Amino acid sequence: MKIENGTLSVNGQTIALADISVDGLVRVWLVPSEYRANGLFVAVILPGQPDEVPACSFDAAEYLGEITYEAAAPHKLAAAKAAKLEQINAACDLALASLTSTYPPGELQSWPQQVQEAAAFLLDPPGPTALLSAIAEVRGLTVADLAGRVQAKAEGYAAYSGAIIGKRQAAEDLLDNAESLEEVAAIVW
Repeated sequence: MKIENGTLSVNGQTIALADISVDGLVRVWLVPSEYRANGLFVAVILPGQPDEVPACSFDAAEYLGEITYEAAAPHKLAAAKAAKLEQINAACDLALASLTSTYPPGELQSWPQQVQEAAAFLLDPPGPTALLSAIAEVRGLTVADLAGRVQAKAEGYAAYSGAIIGKRQAAEDLLDNAESLEEVAAIVW
């Protein structure tokens, strides 16, 4: 039993195997021709996936063995890139979440309106500021003071989140240009 170029040779037969993106195993059984016309049951087992076994009677099947099935290099590279991108995106999400983790969701949802009202107020102080006016009154601040604070926090958030997003995009650029598994592995958050 051997595999060359995605083709399994066993018992004088050749069977084209599906392309895989990670290394796996091929297990082969002799089975009745009523079950499989060629008399072979071939299972490709990938990491994390359940084993396949013939559905015919085990008494009628004979296990021939298993062999390692290596994924083609381009498929391995594509799978490694996809996995690395998931890692990069998860790290980016975590870093971005840390910027807002001390705020309740409802307050976060008000940020665009706060920023809009602050920008409008700083350009035209007598303009309407329903949200900022309510917040300033409860906090004992002037709308002008609160608008300045909102503007400063928005600029700070933009700088920090921009740096995080830029780091993610730079890592993705490296990933897009990676031509080997080693280059993919070298990309770190």
